[in-house]
Amino acid sequence: MPSIPERFDSDSVRAAWDHAADAYAGFQADGGDYYRLDFFGPAQVEACGEVAGLRLLDVGCGSGYFSRQMASRGARVAGIDISAEMLRHARALEEEAPLGIDYRHVDALLIGETFEPASFDMATSCVALQDMPDIPRVLGGIARALKPGGRFVNCIVHPGTDMRHREWVTDEHGERIALALGGYFEEGPIEYEWAGEKFAYTFATSAYHATMERWFGWYHAAGFTLRAYYEPKPSAEALAAHPDLLDALLVPYFVIFDLQRTA
Repeated sequence: MPSIPERFDSDSVRAAWDHAADAYAGFQADGGDYYRLDFFGPAQVEACGEVAGLRLLDVGCGSGYFSRQMASRGARVAGIDISAEMLRHARALEEEAPLGIDYRHVDALLIGETFEPASFDMATSCVALQDMPDIPRVLGGIARALKPGGRFVNCIVHPGTDMRHREWVTDEHGERIALALGGYFEEGPIEYEWAGEKFAYTFATSAYHATMERWFGWYHAAGFTLRAYYEPKPSAEALAAHPDLLDALLVPYFVIFDLQRTA
């Protein structure tokens, strides 16, 4: 079961992802991160729609997966991340196959102080925002950096199924049929351990669990309105390649918010 971290601030998040960087980047390079590569990532790309020619800010870009998805579709991308080690991997990919991405070592809490107002047409964040302390401040910075009417397409783990207490229910054949959940209203940081043969070494990272009501309140306070809302399911092709994704047909694993900054 996930635990409660001793600290959840910029310094602890930076240290955790700097430590995780080599293992996580290797996990992605080996195709192990198929939830991102074949499931929620493509769903978020589709939600973004046409991005060619747009000035786009990718928040929490990590090793550059989503920044590269957007740049390969014609967006002019600035990717920011708190982890210098994750950015090292992103820049290595950019050097190997250039797409013109401008990677910057920036704490998302400082977006409002780093970029001029109305600098971007669009912003994205691919399952990263829940890993950041002071999410309202991050959202305020994103809104400030967007032009009036600019979009923010944010994908996060689903608050309705990602919480401290969760256990799969199986039938008499051992097949998963339901997910027992508890602690939805217990808001706060949660620490997750990443372990197993897919990773070169074990590491831990933290995320902030908040209710869906809280997320919508944060968006409203930052000046965003909701354009669309998606709960993606894995495609038939993804299921054929990765049968364990069948779990994501039983309960929603991720949610994508298509938001617009009010004028």
